[in-house]
Amino acid sequence: MSPKSVYQFVSVAEACTWALLLLGMALKYSGTTEALTPIAGGIHGFVFLSFCVSTVLIWVNNKWSAGRGIIGLASAIIPFVTIPFERNADSRGLLDGPWRFRKGSTEQPHTVPEKVLAFIVNKPVLALLVIVIGLAIVFSGLLALGSPAEWFK
Repeated sequence: MSPKSVYQFVSVAEACTWALLLLGMALKYSGTTEALTPIAGGIHGFVFLSFCVSTVLIWVNNKWSAGRGIIGLASAIIPFVTIPFERNADSRGLLDGPWRFRKGSTEQPHTVPEKVLAFIVNKPVLALLVIVIGLAIVFSGLLALGSPAEWFK
């Protein structure tokens, strides 16, 4: 999968899970049912974290500016903004090209983010396992903290 195809997928997935979460909240606060909110919240939280990881990887791979990367991360906070952000990045050619640091590439990683990216590109199965476990740990920790609405009570 190219950086472009990964980002298209996660940006749409993140927006879809926003819709699911908002539907769950509408059902909860209309008094219909609270059953969907925890499920939708969990799915959205996992996809949100996946979008953030993808944004950082593509930020490093495609050498985005700090401002572009931060805006990319912030786009996940506002419902449905990940899709326009991805489309804008695509129209500007910021998603073009292959993954850098593949085996046989003359380009060598120098910074820690580039070395992490090189590991992911060259050992995708192991990297995916590490990322999924890492996301699961973060996700579990956030679930243990409870709803963000409860953090400030």
